[in-house]
Amino acid sequence: MTEHPAVSAAVVRGGTAYVVPDPVRAPLPHRALNTALPDPLAWHEPVPGFPVAGINRTETEFLHREVWADNAYLRHGIALPDGAVVVDAGANIGMFSLFAAAHSPGATIIAVEPLPEAAAAVAANAALHGADVTVVAAAVGDRAGEAEFTFYPGNTVMSGRFADAAEDQAVLHAYLVTGDTDADLTGLVADRMAPVVRRVPVTTLSAVIGERTVDLLKLDVEKAEEEALAGIDDATWPRIRQIAVEVHDLDGRLRRTLDLLADKGFTTAHDQDPRLVDTPCHTVYGRRPDARPGNGVTWAPPPDLAAELGVDRVVFVRSLDEVPEEQAGSRTPAAAVLAEVWAGLFGPDAVHPDADFFALGGNSLTAVRLIAQVEDRLGEDVLAPDTVFTATRLADLTAALEDAVR
Repeated sequence: MTEHPAVSAAVVRGGTAYVVPDPVRAPLPHRALNTALPDPLAWHEPVPGFPVAGINRTETEFLHREVWADNAYLRHGIALPDGAVVVDAGANIGMFSLFAAAHSPGATIIAVEPLPEAAAAVAANAALHGADVTVVAAAVGDRAGEAEFTFYPGNTVMSGRFADAAEDQAVLHAYLVTGDTDADLTGLVADRMAPVVRRVPVTTLSAVIGERTVDLLKLDVEKAEEEALAGIDDATWPRIRQIAVEVHDLDGRLRRTLDLLADKGFTTAHDQDPRLVDTPCHTVYGRRPDARPGNGVTWAPPPDLAAELGVDRVVFVRSLDEVPEEQAGSRTPAAAVLAEVWAGLFGPDAVHPDADFFALGGNSLTAVRLIAQVEDRLGEDVLAPDTVFTATRLADLTAALEDAVR
C-alpha cells in the first residue's frame, strides 16, 4: 500500500485505510489536514480526494451535486471561456467559485457572501485550491446600506434577507419528500430551519462589478434576486455577457425576470430541478450574442484512491498516531440497537466505528428513518434530529445515543 505514490504511510482497520498523504502527489488532502479552520468550518470530501471547507456536511454534498454533478449553472448555452471574469453572488461556501476556477484557467472570481462563516469558507477553499477569488463580505441589493438577514445555521443555503420561516420550511419539506417515504419530516425540518437574525452590510452589483466586463454573473440570493438586479445600473448591464440566476416565482417574478433580461439584450431560457417541482425555485439563463465562447474544458475528479488501494474507504490523517484503535468488547444494548439499524440501512459491512453516515450515502431521509427506528426501540427523543448531522461516524453517534439513554 505504501508503494502508491499518493501514500506516505498507511494502516488498515477493517475496510478502512488510514492514509498519511504524500505532500507532492496528494497536495490537496495534505494541505487540508495541515490547515486549521475556524469554527464552525470543517473539511468535507464531497468526492474522494477533493476536500472542501464547509459548515454542514449535508450542504457541502448538496452544493457539490448541484454545481458539479448537475451542472446547474452552465446550461442553455452558458459557458466559461479561458480567463473568465465571474461574479458569484450568493456564494455560500464558494462551491461555484471552485467550479469556475477549475473550468476556466486563469479565471478572476468575485465571490459575494454576507455570512461571515460562509465567507471564511470561500477564502479557505480558494486558498486550498489555488483559485483567484476576491471575497466581498456583503449582501447585494438595490442600494448600499445595511439590512436584516436571517441565518439558518442548520440550512445555510436558504438563509437570506427575505426569509419567511413557514414558507422556507415548506420549501425544504417539499424538497426532502422525494421517493416513497411516509416519514414525518416536521421535526427534522423545524430543527434545520431554526433562525438567527443578524445585521449585514449591503452593496450593489454595479459596485461589485465596477468597470469590469463580466463573462458570467451567477446570482443565487434566496428571494432577493429582484432587489439585486435592480442594483445594476444602465452603464453596467451591457458589460454583463451572461447571467444565471435562481428565481423564486412569487407573484409573477419568473416572468418579470425573463422580460427584464430580454429587454437588456439577452437570449433567455429557464428550467427547474425535478427535485424542486413542488417549490417556486427556477433557474433563469441569459446570454448575449457577443458573449465569449466556452473553452470546452472539463474537470476530472481525483482518482479513487480507495479502489486503487483495494479498500472500502480512505481516511486521511496527519500521522498514524491519529488512527483509532480497533473497537473491542461487547456492545451496550443501545449500541447494539444502533448497529442493527445501521446495518439495515447500509449493510452489515458498514458496521464499524469509523463508518461515516454521509460517506455511506446517508441523507436527510435516511436520517429520519434511522431516528424513527432507534426511537421505536429505545423511546422517543433519544436522538435529537441534528445529532446524525453532527456526530456522523458510527462511533460518535453511538456515544451520543448511550449518553442519552443513561
